[in-house]
Amino acid sequence: MALHRDLTDAQWSSVEGLFIAFRARKDPRGRPTRNTRMVLNGVLWVLTSCAAWAALPTRYPDYRTCHRRFKGWFDSGVLQRAMHDLYGETGDAMCEAVIARMHRPQPGDRGASGGTPASGRGRDRARPMARAVD
Repeated sequence: MALHRDLTDAQWSSVEGLFIAFRARKDPRGRPTRNTRMVLNGVLWVLTSCAAWAALPTRYPDYRTCHRRFKGWFDSGVLQRAMHDLYGETGDAMCEAVIARMHRPQPGDRGASGGTPASGRGRDRARPMARAVD
């Protein structure tokens, strides 16, 4: 997918029903709910740009809101279904790329053997850190 464009009215109406279960809140207290369509547009922006969540443009809701909803939608399979309905095989490929991105080993992760990290920092954990004196 080259450039991200916000969902058209026709696209939104085709997937809006998938997100109904996530809209209802049992407790009316707290922060006001954000527009689900704008949150989805923010999530799609991050997925198509491969940028960090914190780089989300200000025209979308807060990146923490978008990320929290992304996790709920992704874990329940709603996002994958919406991506398939919106973009077909391209949407399926994007979901596979998201899965690969989420499970990519990070530097310093332990290997399959469960030994100490490659950087050797594990041996210093037994020693308490020195505190700065005021």
